[in-house]
Amino acid sequence: MLVINEGALEFYAVRNKEGKWFRAKGYGGYGDTWVKELKRARIYNRIGPARTQVSFFANNYPDYGVPDLVQFRCTEMVVLDESERVTKQQQAKQLQEKKRDLWHKQYKLKKAKEDLERAQNEIKELEQ
Repeated sequence: MLVINEGALEFYAVRNKEGKWFRAKGYGGYGDTWVKELKRARIYNRIGPARTQVSFFANNYPDYGVPDLVQFRCTEMVVLDESERVTKQQQAKQLQEKKRDLWHKQYKLKKAKEDLERAQNEIKELEQ
C-alpha cells in the first residue's frame, strides 16, 4: 500500500435542514428526493451544479429553507497493489479452461468409443 499526498480533491453534496442528502432521480425518476445515507446521495465534482440545486430548492420551496452545500475534501490517495489478486484470478481462469478442455476431450473420447462400438455391431450384423 502506497500513500501519496498531492493536494486536495473536492466533492460537493446538498443537504437539507433535516440532515438528509439530495439524490438526483433523473427525468421520470422515482423514489425519495432526500435520503438519509450519504452513499445514495448525488455527489458533484464541481461546485456549480451543486449550487444550482441549492438555488432551485431555495427559490421553489422557500418555506423549506435553504439547503446546505457540503464540501468534501480528499487529501490522501492510497494506491492499492492488485497484482496478487489479478494473478490469482488469471490462474483460476487458466485452471477452469484446462478443466473444460479435459472434459471436452473425455466427452469426445467417450463419444468416439460409442460410435466405434456401434459401427462394429453394425459390421457383425451385416456379415451374418
